[in-house]
Amino acid sequence: MENWIEEVITKWQLEGVRLNPPAAISDIEEVESILDFRFPEDFKAFYSVINGFDGLDWQEHMFTFWPLKLIIEDFEAASDKSFIGFCDFLINSYSIGFVRNRDGIFKSYNYIENKESIARSFEEVVDMINSNNDLIY
Repeated sequence: MENWIEEVITKWQLEGVRLNPPAAISDIEEVESILDFRFPEDFKAFYSVINGFDGLDWQEHMFTFWPLKLIIEDFEAASDKSFIGFCDFLINSYSIGFVRNRDGIFKSYNYIENKESIARSFEEVVDMINSNNDLIY
């Protein structure tokens, strides 16, 4: 397990966040196939250790990391197929995710077409969320 993932899991466990068991690599690949999208390696490494939060639990700053099943459900229900969410803030006030054909991580308000770039990588956005970085809001 990568060091940053181990640190994140330890932090969330100390907060009492309920974490899902790991996703199998084959499950991650199946989601990639369904979405016709390739997740970055840091996302795959993370989800191969925990498959999001159990029962949409949230961490201390009110962010929820979605299990793969919810990533698919959200994508299928969305009218904007360019955005692939994996996390939300305060019961879906806004989502965080990927945008097709663009590098980085983005914030999306469901009613706004433009997505705001907030981080270069999945690892970076997880750190921003856990450190309560102002740029995440």
